[in-house]
Amino acid sequence: MRKFAIVGCILLLGLAAATAENRLNNPAATGGGVGLPPVPNGEATEALFRGDMIAEIGLGCSNGSGTSGGPNDWAVGVTATLTPPFGIIQTTYNVFTNVSPSLSQFTFKAWAPGSSPGAELGARAFGAAGASQGNHTVAVSPAITITTPSLYFGFYQAQTAAGMRLGEDTTTSTGTSFIRAPGCGLSGWGTVDSIGYPGNWVMRAIVDDTIPVELMSIGIE
Repeated sequence: MRKFAIVGCILLLGLAAATAENRLNNPAATGGGVGLPPVPNGEATEALFRGDMIAEIGLGCSNGSGTSGGPNDWAVGVTATLTPPFGIIQTTYNVFTNVSPSLSQFTFKAWAPGSSPGAELGARAFGAAGASQGNHTVAVSPAITITTPSLYFGFYQAQTAAGMRLGEDTTTSTGTSFIRAPGCGLSGWGTVDSIGYPGNWVMRAIVDDTIPVELMSIGIE
């Protein structure tokens, strides 16, 4: 039986690799701050994120070797000042650790607002390249259309035979960063604060309120 557990940063050193049990792992950063790409220029764009975008730890459900632990969902709640509808066109995020060579399914998602992530509003598959360790800035194409100022966005790692941890900023907390990890006993959405690791996910979404104009033709009958 798998159980929900919290373990310390010793797993960063791989000392728990011999265990097969999935745990909600939180290895700590040792390399200092994380520099992320700038927000793209544009009159109708807005960057949506929480915290300082610097990853002190990584958090996710996996065993010590990263060969099990999925599925994992990570989501953060944000509110735009742009008037909807708008589209999510780009995301920046930090994969803190990904030690599983078999990980090939990694998806960006958006969910409806509420006290926790609601109905799925859209999903875009990024694949294995988007799940490699480090910082990523990836276009969301086609854009995911959002019709409310508030929303949740984040990521989904589907494979049960893989595990990974996304970067978390632990210096600030807004109570709006959620995780769902059935393999570690968290079958429903729960905040990172509620499981003992208050903070904000290191992830950012760029939204654009420009509405494409369909070309119309003039004809005579």
